[in-house]
Amino acid sequence: MRKFLVVFLVTLLSLAIFAQKLGGRLIIAMETEPVGLDPHLVTAFASHRVLENVYDGLLRYGENLQLVPNIAEEFQVVDPYTIVFKIREGVKFHDGTPLTVEDVLFSFERILNPDTKSPAAAFYQDVESIKAIGDNKIEFKLKKPMASALLPNFAGVNSSIVSKKFVESGKNLQLETNGTGPFYLAEYVQGNYIVLKKNPHYFVKDQPYLDEIKIVFMPEEVSRVSALRNGDVDIAKINEPLNVRQFPEGRFKIYRSPVLSYYLIGINTTRKPFDDPRVRNALNYAINREAIIKTVAFGEGVVTGPLSPMVQPWALLPKDFDEYTYNPAKAKQLLAQAGYPNGFEFEIVTSQRYNFDKVAQVIQAQLAEVGVRAKINLVEWGIFIKRWRESDFDTFISMNSGSIEPDIQFYRTFHSKGSTNVFLYSNPRVDELLELGRSTVDTTKRKEIYDELQRLLVKESPIIFLYSANQIFVSNASVEGFKLLPNESLIFLRETYKK
Repeated sequence: MRKFLVVFLVTLLSLAIFAQKLGGRLIIAMETEPVGLDPHLVTAFASHRVLENVYDGLLRYGENLQLVPNIAEEFQVVDPYTIVFKIREGVKFHDGTPLTVEDVLFSFERILNPDTKSPAAAFYQDVESIKAIGDNKIEFKLKKPMASALLPNFAGVNSSIVSKKFVESGKNLQLETNGTGPFYLAEYVQGNYIVLKKNPHYFVKDQPYLDEIKIVFMPEEVSRVSALRNGDVDIAKINEPLNVRQFPEGRFKIYRSPVLSYYLIGINTTRKPFDDPRVRNALNYAINREAIIKTVAFGEGVVTGPLSPMVQPWALLPKDFDEYTYNPAKAKQLLAQAGYPNGFEFEIVTSQRYNFDKVAQVIQAQLAEVGVRAKINLVEWGIFIKRWRESDFDTFISMNSGSIEPDIQFYRTFHSKGSTNVFLYSNPRVDELLELGRSTVDTTKRKEIYDELQRLLVKESPIIFLYSANQIFVSNASVEGFKLLPNESLIFLRETYKK
């Protein structure tokens, strides 16, 4: 009887503790609002952070960036040319419609349709066929033995599963959503806030814990800091490391994590003088990356090459590149060889978001020391995205997302036909290496391929790789279960709660 009573009390206590996790509202202050809501089209981080909680892919990332089942309850690499996904039963879209194999097929047909112009299309261009096997399986047959390289794509927002019925009814997915994720988009007041509410149909039992998440858009960091200190929000994105000092331990929690994304200078390789690789490479030597980290990120960051140093075993480290040695004399030498002994003038298109403008200012000053005169054109965020898409720039300061898989990071960006190759960069050897990287199964040989690719990308410099900043969030003491991932995903909001 005594043993039964103990077990009964422990059970009651466990239920009580779990009950404390359920319900409530979390208010998050973010600096940037989404640029569109269509998961197959968006490229902006701000859109991905919302949509990854609204839509699901066949797979998702776990806490250690491992691939775990999602809409697909099981997946199998049958051979290097074949992947089979078993679709989970009982998954429903937010409007209550059951998800079927037809929705999965339709989603990938939409991604691959040239009229869609999905940035994910480049990932799947070597897919030979996609077909249903019975009522609950999908088979991907590949033209090349690249199954392992392809798998991480199925966890990305751009590979989300959408409702065939919803899309074919004429709905504009840039304005309306209907996913299967833990939250549904209940309200969106542009320029102000988004409200996500708990999906009652979510297929993971007892998730999400919260009833509602309100994401308020506060472009000015001082506003986010003030709102958090005053208790108007529960958690806030902090970009200025010095501001962390305003949050004393006990009252607040600090979340800090390195990221896979990286700051960069993007270059239109078809515009003079940047059509000459020597000019582009000269910028490498003229830029002091450590000084940028110290000045802009207050030390909260690391110099990065084409791949983040965290992406092992694939990444070559910055110390492996002579170009990463700050050497103004070498920069001047390369400029003179290219016919610009007195430097030249050009424009940097940038925005105030993500400290792009501050990075541009430091680079402007550094380039002036080698006679290169940079004019900063500060534009509104929507205009920045438009000019990026249309390759309407000499150069720009921005940030690219990273990946644990080199094919994902490199192919769509640097292949001459890559869907995000806004640099208009074309190099036959780079294309060849990218194709080999996709089709080679042997890990040692793949490593050799991507080593050569990284060295070539630094030498050719369609992008000047700069640094990866630490991501920092701060919450009040009541927030529990919040986790950051190096890919900057916020998917663990489904396990966040307030005590």
